[in-house]
Amino acid sequence: MWKLLTRTVNEKALRFSTALFILSAFLQGITLALMIPLLRELFYRGMGPQFISWLVATCACAAATILVDTIAMFSSYRVSVFEVCASMMDRVAAHVLALPLGWFDQKNKASVVNALSKQVNTLSHLTSIVIPLLCNAFIIPLVLLVACIIIDVRLSLLMAAAILPLIFMWKRMRKTITQANELESQSAQQVSARVLEFAYLQPILRATKHDKLWEPVGEALRDDSDAVLRGLAIKGRPAQSFFFITTLCFALIILLGLNFVLDLTLDPLDYILVVTLVARMTAPLMQAAIVASELNNAIVALTNVDAILQTKTLDDALQLGADGIAADGFDGSDGTASAGEKPDGTDVAPSEPAIDLANTEIAFNDVIFSYGSNKNVLNKVSMRMHRNTITAIVGPSGAGKTTILRLIARFWETTQGSITIAGKDIRTLSSTQLMQLSSMVFQDVYLFNMSIKENIRIARPDATDTQIQKAIDDANLTQFVAALPQGWDTNVGPAGQSLSGGERQRVAIARAFLKDAPILLLDEITSALDGENEAAITSVIQKLSADKTVVVVAHRLSTIKNADYLYVLKPSLAGSYIAQEGKPADLAQQEGPFKAFIEASQATMHWKVTG
Repeated sequence: MWKLLTRTVNEKALRFSTALFILSAFLQGITLALMIPLLRELFYRGMGPQFISWLVATCACAAATILVDTIAMFSSYRVSVFEVCASMMDRVAAHVLALPLGWFDQKNKASVVNALSKQVNTLSHLTSIVIPLLCNAFIIPLVLLVACIIIDVRLSLLMAAAILPLIFMWKRMRKTITQANELESQSAQQVSARVLEFAYLQPILRATKHDKLWEPVGEALRDDSDAVLRGLAIKGRPAQSFFFITTLCFALIILLGLNFVLDLTLDPLDYILVVTLVARMTAPLMQAAIVASELNNAIVALTNVDAILQTKTLDDALQLGADGIAADGFDGSDGTASAGEKPDGTDVAPSEPAIDLANTEIAFNDVIFSYGSNKNVLNKVSMRMHRNTITAIVGPSGAGKTTILRLIARFWETTQGSITIAGKDIRTLSSTQLMQLSSMVFQDVYLFNMSIKENIRIARPDATDTQIQKAIDDANLTQFVAALPQGWDTNVGPAGQSLSGGERQRVAIARAFLKDAPILLLDEITSALDGENEAAITSVIQKLSADKTVVVVAHRLSTIKNADYLYVLKPSLAGSYIAQEGKPADLAQQEGPFKAFIEASQATMHWKVTG
């Protein structure tokens, strides 16, 4: 546990607060132990100089205990609030931002939600509640056990004999509680996953009249309730047994001590002292049973949080991992970012290769990709996307067109083969460097609950109002924005709910225009636009290709005919492959899937709704 904890919080601060709690528990035990000579002196000799000396020593030790315990509590709360609640949440959030999108399946998304909500809160109790109780549970009885030797060796041995099996029982109890906590944690993650799924599928569920209740959510909640009840039963039985045996053991010690008094082998005052110490020893041992559940909850939470933090990010490739990719620099002249600079002139890590901004050619080299299954989505795909051109990718649904764009953005890693930008393997680029090189507009557009202007400004936080206005003009949003009650200061609502799909798409396009990155990735951005806006956006894209590498997934002929080069994907059992490539006009004259696509598209243009 300690190793996991020090990997997630400040080790120095944690060691300091824990050391103070250990010292506090030791001082508490010493203070109680000093009661033995103090009371002996009082009863046998009265309030003489020796009694005063022991009283001063006891009071001094008690004062030191209070002081150390107060400092320890303040220190632990500081660790709890700043190191666990704040720092750990920041670390998890920052780490999650650097993970590949392929990692975010339903289970892992629920794991992140669970970690940032429930489990970080559980860990905040560890330093301020669990650790001090554990220190008290083990150190105070140990000190009192040693103190009892002064009174009677026989009773001390009996107490030691009672404590040893209790320690064994405590370990067994922890193991049982761990199993119960793991079941509860799994069911809690399942609930989180189902609730997230329920929220995401609201449009579909409402359309099918399932908006009030969706069975998987109800089933997950019932399973979670059952898991909690089973967990309470599993954890309750060993805890009750521990309480019973603890009470029984020390009751037997008290009875045996009474027998020693009756045999005149133990002084009545010493017997009273032993009973007092036994009673004080029982309390922290009882707390050990209570804290066992909290301790195991913390261990489960630590394990889950650590699993997220130990997941390899995209930037781990910069450390020259298993692929052995050399992250060599690139020295160029005009239009080249030097080895110590990013394209915007800021410093980069020495291991990040510089990119020739005058030649942001994208190349796929025998790329094979699958989403973690045995079935390949892409099979040995090789292609080139040149600067100053629009490269279109077409193919039937499920052929992997969007996958190609997301591989360029490195949302996933290729299974085999490589992807390069300006001759540099993208696995040698940091995620920050790669994001600076590209702008992306996908079909699923997400807008934040803020104004249109601020949603666009996300692409370039330091952009001026003039630059934002130009991006709005380029995206053909000018008239739309002018018609809004508050212009570009109009709030779009959560996830952009106040806008239509086409309007959200154009805001995302304006965002990409504002960023003005050398690579532009477009996933059929005209699919949600009407004819007028489609023509306007198509014209703007044509202008943008003058100094950019533009890659567009195309479904409409209007987009395809303006492309400079075309790749046609065709699915197969081994994965989609490049069935045709070339200029659109040339491919339209050749027999093949592209010509069939054109004929099918032209046929639908003449469809009419009748009846």
